Amino acid sequence: MPKIALTYFDSAGRAEPVRVALHIAGIPFEDRRLPYAEYGRLRAEGAFPLNAVPLIEVDGVVMTQTTAMLRYVARLGATKLYPSDPMAGFIVDSAMETVNDTLSHALAPSFRERDMEKKLAMRAELVAGPMRLCLAYLEGLLEQTGGPFFGGVTLTIADLVVGQQLEQVLAGGLDGVTEAVLEPTPRLRELVDAYRQHPSIIAYRAR
Repeated sequence: MPKIALTYFDSAGRAEPVRVALHIAGIPFEDRRLPYAEYGRLRAEGAFPLNAVPLIEVDGVVMTQTTAMLRYVARLGATKLYPSDPMAGFIVDSAMETVNDTLSHALAPSFRERDMEKKLAMRAELVAGPMRLCLAYLEGLLEQTGGPFFGGVTLTIADLVVGQQLEQVLAGGLDGVTEAVLEPTPRLRELVDAYRQHPSIIAYRAR
């Protein structure tokens, strides 16, 4: 088994699905959690290939891109987190990219906005536009698989990504975005419930 180290902040964020996947796969790893001040220093020193985290080291080789990390971990651990069937894998990839690419890019400007009134106005536009489209698309993917997960009855790396993001919404973690945004997408609500109740997630959170 290769020696693995995962670097991120001391928070869930984009690294949490990777941490969960490593736990499910039974792969030992060093969980490096950076204080923000240290991140700033290391970034200035050029320690991060794309000037961002998370990043992962595999036997000393530094790699980045969250979805690539998740696929690697799923395959390395010989888990069922990533389907062997090409179409099933396509669905998983599409769900992950919808959150990590389309939705994340749409959210980014409002995260940078410090004026709360402007931030809330930006979030209202986000909810009415890109977020509504993304959630409707994800709902359609779940209709194809039959749910509750993007792998049908099997938990996948896409569910680790989407489940965590939707939990943040339901917990009020995004100013201006309430759980009402999920009212048109009952399958996504079902996914969150199934994600929380999955034995692997319960075991991870009980560590």
